[in-house]
Amino acid sequence: MSANKKEPESVGFWLPNQVGTKADVLTPHKLAVVFLIQEYLTLKKNAEDNPGLDFTARDRRKFCLLLLKLIQYPDMAYKDLHGLLTSPVYGIHQAHMDEFERLMKMLKTVGVEVLFDLYNVIDKLITDNASSYQIGIVGLYFRRVYVTLDKMSFPEFMALYRNSVAYYEKGARAVQISNNSFANSESFMKLDAQATGKDKNSSGKWSTKQAELFVAQQSTLLQNNEITALSPKEMQVKLNEIVHDHPLYSQAYFLSYLNSVRVRDFFNAVDALHRSFDRSSLNSMNYLAQDSKEYQYSALNLAILHAQFNHTEEALASIKECIMLAQENSDKICLQLAHSWLCMLDSSKPQFSERNIANKELIALVHSISLGIQSLVKSSALTGYTPAKLFEVLIKSDILNCQTSMMDLIANGIAERAALWAMYGKNEISSLFSQLLLSSDLKSLGKTYNGEGICQALCSLIVWLAMQGEFNLALVVLKHTRTRFSRYPSSKSWMIADYYITSMQCIYRCEWTDASNACYQLHPLDEHLSLLQRARLALARMNLKSADQLVRQLLDDESTEPLTLVRALLLSAHTLSLTPDNTKMEVINVLNDALAIATKNYLDYEKALIDLHFAHVLLTMKLHHQAHKSIKGCLENILANGGIYDKAKVLFLFVKCTLAVEQQPAGKLLKMEKCLPMLEQAIEYFHKLECYVKMKDVYIFIATFYHQMEKREERNKYAYKFRQLEEQYPTASEYLNLFY
Repeated sequence: MSANKKEPESVGFWLPNQVGTKADVLTPHKLAVVFLIQEYLTLKKNAEDNPGLDFTARDRRKFCLLLLKLIQYPDMAYKDLHGLLTSPVYGIHQAHMDEFERLMKMLKTVGVEVLFDLYNVIDKLITDNASSYQIGIVGLYFRRVYVTLDKMSFPEFMALYRNSVAYYEKGARAVQISNNSFANSESFMKLDAQATGKDKNSSGKWSTKQAELFVAQQSTLLQNNEITALSPKEMQVKLNEIVHDHPLYSQAYFLSYLNSVRVRDFFNAVDALHRSFDRSSLNSMNYLAQDSKEYQYSALNLAILHAQFNHTEEALASIKECIMLAQENSDKICLQLAHSWLCMLDSSKPQFSERNIANKELIALVHSISLGIQSLVKSSALTGYTPAKLFEVLIKSDILNCQTSMMDLIANGIAERAALWAMYGKNEISSLFSQLLLSSDLKSLGKTYNGEGICQALCSLIVWLAMQGEFNLALVVLKHTRTRFSRYPSSKSWMIADYYITSMQCIYRCEWTDASNACYQLHPLDEHLSLLQRARLALARMNLKSADQLVRQLLDDESTEPLTLVRALLLSAHTLSLTPDNTKMEVINVLNDALAIATKNYLDYEKALIDLHFAHVLLTMKLHHQAHKSIKGCLENILANGGIYDKAKVLFLFVKCTLAVEQQPAGKLLKMEKCLPMLEQAIEYFHKLECYVKMKDVYIFIATFYHQMEKREERNKYAYKFRQLEEQYPTASEYLNLFY
């Protein structure tokens, strides 16, 4: 065989299919599996000849499931194998078990002739045209056993015989000492490594094919449904066993790298990644001589690793190296991936364009193309691109995703739609898209997707429920999300949602210490959101100087996104309106700046909030009609898409503007009678949020109004409600703020 030709994978189950990998051997456990199959065939034939033998279809099905597990997973001690054969789920027929144990005992009493007979039996089965075991998993298993036995020398044959006798005798003694069989049929996947991995009579525990299957399964689960994958500790134990048996198997090191990233272990992740590509490059040189094309992917993965740990400079350096290597090797896929990561790390770089979709006939590029489209939509939305055009471009990604059944990008596409609608202020539509994603049956090849898109949808619902005052429901969803996505990087999303709603709830309740702690815990996860919440906290405490300083940090940061920028300007405007030295025109100028940014970026809900602030400023300037016109323009949008805190504020201010427009006392009383249900609704909203300070504001306003109208009974009614609330939840007078 030439040096640059890779040996076919079908050569042998215990033969190396990867150059430099430790050769697999026929072990006593694998021999025991062959004995099980041999006795099963004998029992099945006897059942066909003797109808009185109770060997049902259920027994055959259980054995087939057992055989699949034994072929796919690594060796186990005879004691563990015996426990599995007698377990409730995978237990075999009693006659089958008796014959199997009889055959294992014959190994010592009869001698090596048992193995020679086995060799002849397998030869007959795979050459018999009438046999159904020429094809399928069992047929392939038999062929690999046969090829391995055929290649063994006589000393190797005798060593296998002696190892098998010792394997059975040691296991039989252990079974006699302890008759505790497996209670859990899946527990053989969690065997103690020392009990099964240090058998001196066995040359290897994991075959090449078993290792490849394990790595492929766990890699897929980490990508699509991490909750069903092994825990980090268990997975690392298995990977250590595989690496011990196959030191040059690069994919095992790469899975170890992914496992280390899950627990944020940077040093072990870097070490595993280096080892992975050291082995990969060695194998590539053996296979392809001078034509190795692996190095650009090592640089790309190193860049991704640094990016996940927020090492931006190191990540950019690795990305540049990756691009140079990919250009040398004309690797379009690697260039697409590198470009996507470069755009994520450096916002100044040109974004993905639709011209790249010209390569969509290459199926290998479909994933990166669809991912690039979604990245393009996100970056374009932040630069004020027309929303209708963005949703039109997103449809192209949906078409590619559905045609190729890429569940991760289908979920991400729906989650991105929800995020876009939320940014544009259509929170109800955003909530519907999140619920649509959660109710979708995202299955491919029988496996359910449970990745980043699902986590984003759950976090969106957590925030939306909190905005509606349903904090208990939000905590239920948060607990579910925490259980479902317990590892990084998905855990970052629900941690942000957790600290955000905690800080908001504590601000509403005037629990300043807890609110401050939540804001500072939010800072490492999302710096801008943390500054925004700290500014809100300072403003709620009437600490205007601190609020202004925090807002300035956001306004001076060039990387601040338009949505955050508008919210910061709103806080700045309100801070200025409370500062005695500032004029109302300064506040209006800030609001106009915010309005310009919101209009450019189609932030409809933020525009409604700006109109709300305009109405408040105009009302303080005694421009009652202009204030009433401004509040009417934003009323519908806020009531349709806002949280109950904003709804309560807009109802309260609308009533104030409506009463201010009316000049006659009789007319004011009549309008107050009509508007009183709105104020009661605002009080109910504030009470649901446990925002008792704002409830007092409304009671003060109503009692003051009736006092001016000389309605003593109504005045005393609301004054008494205020007194009851103040006695139950006392508040310092400086925190009473009739608007914010």
